[in-house]
Amino acid sequence: MDPTRVVEALSNTLLAEKQENGTKILDEMHKIIGFVPTLLKIILEETVDVGVRQAAALYFKNNISEWWKPDEPDEPGELRFCIHEQDKQAIRSSIVAALVSAPIPLQTHLQVALSKIIKHDFPTRFEEFPEQVKRFLESNDRHHLRGALRCLYAFMEVYTYKKNDERANTVSAMQVFFPILYSTLSSLVVEESEDSYVLQTLIIKIFFSFVNYHFPLDAMSKQLFTQWIDILCNVLGDFKVTHSDTSSSTWKRQKWALKILNRVFTRYGSPGSVIKLYQPFADWYLKAFSGQIISVLLNICEAYRQKSFVSKPVLSQTLDYFSSALANSFSWKLLRPHFSLLVREVIFPLMSYTEEDAELWQDDPIEYIRAEAGDWGSVSSPACAASTLLSEACIKRRGVLNNIMPFCIHILSSESSPVEKDAVLHMYIAIAEILLKKAAYKSQLESFLVGHVLPTLHAPEGYRRARAYRLLEKLSEAKFNDQNIFAQVVDEVRKAACFDSELPVRAFAALCLSELVRCQETAHQFVAPHLHELLIRLLELLRQTEFDDLNNVIEILIHTFEKEIVPIASEVLQTLSDTFLQLVNKSENGLPNESNELEDTEDLFEYRSIVATSVLDNMESILQVGEDNENLVAQLEPIVVRLVQSIFDLNLSVFFDEALTFIFSLTTNKISPLLWQVFDQLYPVFKKDACECFSEMMPCLHNYITVDREAFLANASRIEQVTAMCLEVFSMDDQERLQMHAAKLLEVILLDYRGQVNPYVPKYVELALTRLTRPLVSSELRTLCIQVVIAGLLYSPMDMLHMMIEHPWPGTEVNILSEFLKRWIQDADCFLGLHDRRLCVLGLCLIISLPADKRTDAIVTLSEKYIPSLLLLFSGLKKAYATKASNQNEDDSDEEESETEEDLEGKALGSDEDEVDEESIRYLEMLEATKDSEDDDDDDVDDDEDDEEEETLEAFDTQMDKSECDMDEYVTFYRVMTELERTDYAWYSQLINHLSEVQQNDLKGVVDTALKCIQQKESKIIEQAGGYTFSPNIPSSFDFGSPNGQLK
Repeated sequence: MDPTRVVEALSNTLLAEKQENGTKILDEMHKIIGFVPTLLKIILEETVDVGVRQAAALYFKNNISEWWKPDEPDEPGELRFCIHEQDKQAIRSSIVAALVSAPIPLQTHLQVALSKIIKHDFPTRFEEFPEQVKRFLESNDRHHLRGALRCLYAFMEVYTYKKNDERANTVSAMQVFFPILYSTLSSLVVEESEDSYVLQTLIIKIFFSFVNYHFPLDAMSKQLFTQWIDILCNVLGDFKVTHSDTSSSTWKRQKWALKILNRVFTRYGSPGSVIKLYQPFADWYLKAFSGQIISVLLNICEAYRQKSFVSKPVLSQTLDYFSSALANSFSWKLLRPHFSLLVREVIFPLMSYTEEDAELWQDDPIEYIRAEAGDWGSVSSPACAASTLLSEACIKRRGVLNNIMPFCIHILSSESSPVEKDAVLHMYIAIAEILLKKAAYKSQLESFLVGHVLPTLHAPEGYRRARAYRLLEKLSEAKFNDQNIFAQVVDEVRKAACFDSELPVRAFAALCLSELVRCQETAHQFVAPHLHELLIRLLELLRQTEFDDLNNVIEILIHTFEKEIVPIASEVLQTLSDTFLQLVNKSENGLPNESNELEDTEDLFEYRSIVATSVLDNMESILQVGEDNENLVAQLEPIVVRLVQSIFDLNLSVFFDEALTFIFSLTTNKISPLLWQVFDQLYPVFKKDACECFSEMMPCLHNYITVDREAFLANASRIEQVTAMCLEVFSMDDQERLQMHAAKLLEVILLDYRGQVNPYVPKYVELALTRLTRPLVSSELRTLCIQVVIAGLLYSPMDMLHMMIEHPWPGTEVNILSEFLKRWIQDADCFLGLHDRRLCVLGLCLIISLPADKRTDAIVTLSEKYIPSLLLLFSGLKKAYATKASNQNEDDSDEEESETEEDLEGKALGSDEDEVDEESIRYLEMLEATKDSEDDDDDDVDDDEDDEEEETLEAFDTQMDKSECDMDEYVTFYRVMTELERTDYAWYSQLINHLSEVQQNDLKGVVDTALKCIQQKESKIIEQAGGYTFSPNIPSSFDFGSPNGQLK
């Protein structure tokens, strides 16, 4: 490989006019032996231009990532390029030295490549890796040391996701590395330089990666572990550098040191919440290190108290450690003497309104709303950590709440500053849940609200008004003895939500109002007269702020005031539709000058998509309110249809699910001409992206097929479109879930349109049979295809039997019927749920009831199999009917009961008590037990998904699933058997003579059940149960082996 030519091509990629040609040449070279090692050499060649070396590093990383071990081919037999083993060996022998020697900006690309190589080749083909790294790790050259640490960090990134049985070699290597790393860190901590801090941070991150998800206790001795804890505490106790740049390596090393302490404590070192494996370690760790660590963390808090700068991540993780320490009496006893001071001097200031908050309020009130409400994932917040610590302490440790209340009341009752009073209200928000449960405080909440919170609703400072509404929202369950005061409160909140001059106040007042409406029924009478104005104002606020929680407010109002919403439903629905279109237009067009913490365009689009989806959910809620009001539905339908058409026309695929849900809702009871127009848009949508939308389209298609059968058949293009969709789905590879839905649709048509879709019957049966001849992973798809054939047999028994006898099963001399019956009987235990079992029973009843002249050898051969299979199905049916009855009789007692004061007292721990989190321990034990069998886990996940799919498909009912048809299969079976006994005793005997005593008893039980059904059902319904009349014209040319199961 000529390096000069590669350098020239890389150089061309940096020039706009030559970039295409340079890229083309590199793409042609990448399969040539020696190309990738040449890239590595170019990266290290100091005489080459830096830009070219950067390009070489990027190409090297991409080649390793894509071609070191390429993904499995999509098609069987397809060949995928893979880097030649000769090149791989050259790279493995030099990449560590290359990364170590490379300029720092290029090391990142090499680190990614190294991770890929380690993932696939260590230890079997890259066993020399630890020794290569060790040589540089012990070097006195700082640049080499930094590169070696990056190699080790790449090693750890791979280790994190290894299974238990794959970690042994990594652990063995780390047993060698940990003493070296400790020694290196010990020599670095005495240095006060940026270079030293960077190296310290790398070492600490390596340690964190090692213990993050797994901690093999044999990786280091107790003595060495103790030394590591000591040095981490030394790092945390170092406040020599006082600058406030949180991105500096100084604060980063402290952040990662704290992450280690938090992780080790919560996952391995807290006796009440660790799995059995770590229990001895946890007992030792708690007593050996709690005093030392808590002392160091208290010093961090002291530094904050003394106005020294402490970074937010360090401060929040410090408080997080304290929250975890509450669970153990040993650590609580160490923390308790300092807790009151912590509340006054750390928690209280942290929960105060800061200059940073004021700046955000002023410059970007919308972002202030999101940050305050925790509406979007945010960086570590000391205020949140303080709130959690305060709340957890009051819940878990007796006496804490009583000790802090005098301090809070003193601030509120004295001439304290507005900021201090606001901080106390913030503290009340943290403990609001406890105040509502404790009788001693609950009884005083009304006077507290009247004396301290309601006056704040009129405070001149907007942030104080907002905080007061937040607290009132948290205390919305508080009982008001004076209803006049309560009426005044509701009115104040409503007015603030509509008219306050500050956006955050309006937003938080709206949240407060929704909670008052939800929790206090008496609030309804005060809100109902203003519902129209309130909803319109809230929708305006939603458009202004794009604050998703406002959608929850609107949802609560819609469901609470269902009757009152009817006169204004059309206007509200139209406004919601306009709001949705505004949101998606912003997302599509973008607003480059927006001020928003979500600076990344993708994040902003994702956020707006979430808000827009919630808007659509509220539109669905209004449709549900009007579903029994035909006149209202007629008003709402055009608005929804226009929106659905806009979603389809604009190809807003992210909202296709919601659009299809609208169509489903509007077609559940009746299908208007307007909605039949929408049906014509479904096929073009399907053609754009069948894989993404077919399963979501299934409920709509089922409605169109079953709700108005006459209209569905009135236009031949409708069944043609459904058939075309199913044909296309069945032609796809690796789409078994979609094919399950397609098979279900075919079955529904065959069962519900008996005698009306004759030309399509052989197409559908052929399609299902053809799919059965191809490899199948899912047993559910196999049974669904069998069900399509059964439905075809029930539709037209004689014609289908004739076809199945006349044609051979592909690749054999056996006819289709013989092979199909064998597979059907073998899979009898795979038919699950009510519908599938009932259909299978009816199908087998048809087979055994055939007259003697139609009873072929294929049927007679399996005579001993039919009744046992039917008994198996009836056994399953008995359980399925029992489950159905149980579900129907269940009341609405599943709602979570709110905690009582006794529950809280049960949670509160005495000074000598430890919290034991049994639920978390069970979960961790389960995770640990499954780490060795990830492949099995994947199978379990697939099984769970298949079960969910089965339950979903069971919901797509047919005429035979109507409640009046329940148990008809018992009656049908009884009639078939009694008729056979009377008219064809020889065949009857052949069916039952081989039965065991247990099977005979089971058969008697089925007959008894059938007799009870006959007694309970009216004769007309019983007659309908077995009435199948078929007279189709079946084409003579049936090509079972064609690719898509089509007729020739």
